[in-house]
Amino acid sequence: MTDETPELTSKPTETIIHRRHHHKKDKTPNLDLPQSKNLSSRQSIIQWFASYFTYKSPDKIDIILNDDNKKELPRRSILRSCLCQNLFCKLFLLLCAMYIIMYMRPDYSIYLRNTLENVLKKYNLTSEEFQLRPGQRLSQYRQPSMPIIIIPGIISTGLELWQGTECAKGKFRHRFWTSMQMVDNIGRDHQCWLKHISLNLSTWMDPEGIRLRPVLGWAAADYVFPGYWLWSKVIQNLADIGYDPNNLVTLGYDWRLTPQLLEERDGYFTQLKFYTEFLRKRHGEKVALLTHSMGTNYIMYFLRWVTENAGDQWIDENVATFLNVGGPLLGTPKAFSAVLSGEMKDTAMLGDLGRNILGKVVGKLVVFPKFFRALASVPSMFPRGGSNVWSECHGIEKDPIKYMLMFPKDKYKGFANTLRQIREKCNEEVDYCDGFDSILEEIYAKPELVEEIMTNNHTVEQFYNVLKTLAPRYMNLVDKYYDLNGTGETDKNENKWKTDSRYWTDPLSTPLPNVTNFKIYCMYGYIKEPMTECGYSYGFYPHTDHCSSALLLFNTSDTVPASNIKSGVNLGPGDATVPLVSLGHMCAGPWKEQGSYHNPGQVKTIIREYIHKTTTFDILTTRLEDALRGGEYAVTHVELLGNRDFLTDLLIIVSKPIIGTNQSRLLVNDDNIHQDQIHSNIRQISKRILKRDKH
Repeated sequence: MTDETPELTSKPTETIIHRRHHHKKDKTPNLDLPQSKNLSSRQSIIQWFASYFTYKSPDKIDIILNDDNKKELPRRSILRSCLCQNLFCKLFLLLCAMYIIMYMRPDYSIYLRNTLENVLKKYNLTSEEFQLRPGQRLSQYRQPSMPIIIIPGIISTGLELWQGTECAKGKFRHRFWTSMQMVDNIGRDHQCWLKHISLNLSTWMDPEGIRLRPVLGWAAADYVFPGYWLWSKVIQNLADIGYDPNNLVTLGYDWRLTPQLLEERDGYFTQLKFYTEFLRKRHGEKVALLTHSMGTNYIMYFLRWVTENAGDQWIDENVATFLNVGGPLLGTPKAFSAVLSGEMKDTAMLGDLGRNILGKVVGKLVVFPKFFRALASVPSMFPRGGSNVWSECHGIEKDPIKYMLMFPKDKYKGFANTLRQIREKCNEEVDYCDGFDSILEEIYAKPELVEEIMTNNHTVEQFYNVLKTLAPRYMNLVDKYYDLNGTGETDKNENKWKTDSRYWTDPLSTPLPNVTNFKIYCMYGYIKEPMTECGYSYGFYPHTDHCSSALLLFNTSDTVPASNIKSGVNLGPGDATVPLVSLGHMCAGPWKEQGSYHNPGQVKTIIREYIHKTTTFDILTTRLEDALRGGEYAVTHVELLGNRDFLTDLLIIVSKPIIGTNQSRLLVNDDNIHQDQIHSNIRQISKRILKRDKH
């Protein structure tokens, strides 16, 4: 026995094989009996299921197979190939089954949710804070007062096709901007899509044979894509307290056009004037104009346009308040980089790999600056005020910045010769007929001037001169519709704005209407950490076809944490899109001064700064679309429209109390009596700017 034991224990698999073979031989004579056959079939099915859910090592599987079950191998392999082989797949099927059951029996879903909620509450894993929207919470205290007109920002209104070329045949009224139809059009033929979405580069009007027009109604700006909201949360919360299509209007527009062309082609400001008068007469209440982003600049234009056409008293009679949400009143540096190279902070983070991928997709990187130069609205957001304003882009905690456009020191001396050599190697001539095809045209035509640009750093005023050198015909078109000398030193005594509409989007040049019964709210998100573009480091980009693609791009290798430079982008405080100085300076500075040229009627201006709050993901109350965008207290440029604090303030401002309810906790602080550190930042910035103005 002592000799046999080691042998048996050392070969356990042989023992198992022997027993299974013996078992099969015993059962073989009974295979002809019907009952035995049925029994065997049942056992084989049970064994098959058991073996399916039991892990076997590959070597054991090979040993177990004999001649008989090897014949069954192909059939079993086919069956297993059609079934889930891993845990993830099994869980997915389980979840699908649960979803179908709960869809067919909603009572099961309610029971399951209540059970889960009780468990989470027991262990303090959920909060009641997010279970009701701000509008639902306020609905028992507030009711509609001011009728509201929503004016979206740039790229926030859907555009649909009314006339197209052959490549867009059969796509009448397809959305070429926003919705999944745009994604489909880009995927099928991105060149065709780009041809239709771009304006004529010589006139900034519709290209020949092409007409895109804004989508009308709330669907124009509620969502960009399914799940990616814009105005939907604002509209839904307003509806909670009683707003509906009778007293809430979304007036979308073709955001590609200049304000002048928007009125000339579509009569947009005439429509806005009509809707404002209609709502005021219908409801007996003056109207609130609610804007976001570039919509603020266009409403600044409207306030002067309607004053010149109907007088100051029109605003006093028809408009109660102007709610400016995240408006770039003094512009934003990313408008410069967009038309110079087609880049922004978002593309800078992609680096060379991202550029290579984009270049493969669109054909050549020069497509991007060409696209932005085809948008006539972008110059309305060019930085205004000159170095006097933009030196404060870093805020009060760092030294003022000097330059908005920078190049590596001493790296591009003699670059004119390099340009000439590259030009000689090109296999084809640069097309000068188009005129706006790229910045290549002027780069190759003026190598000495380009070298001078690339061997110096440039202030915000000088950035305009750089654009005039590299894109002179584009800047001539800009000067036709905007007065942007970059200095902000308009002679106030000349009052050129009275006869020249080019000044009307610039609050430093054009004063507010001389009215008294009117309020302006500057409502914006404030992220103290440097996340907002203040300037750029550029360089020559070698990894490209120099004859047909972009040459000047962000110097993504330039990262200096101490100077807040990351991937070639100089960063400061703001809402991650618009710098703080542009968001708040007018409300905190020039419009506040007694006897100010900028505010002759002493219009009351109120600041609302919203600070980002980190929220935990609550499985019961947090929607996935909110969790992926920073949560319900996010304050970045677009996400602010879903911020709970902002929505609460908005609802209180435009509504009135329900008689008999307790309003003690629903007061609007129009006096900015809370002297916290956040508000003092923009006030200190404004004081320093105004002090320099006086000197």
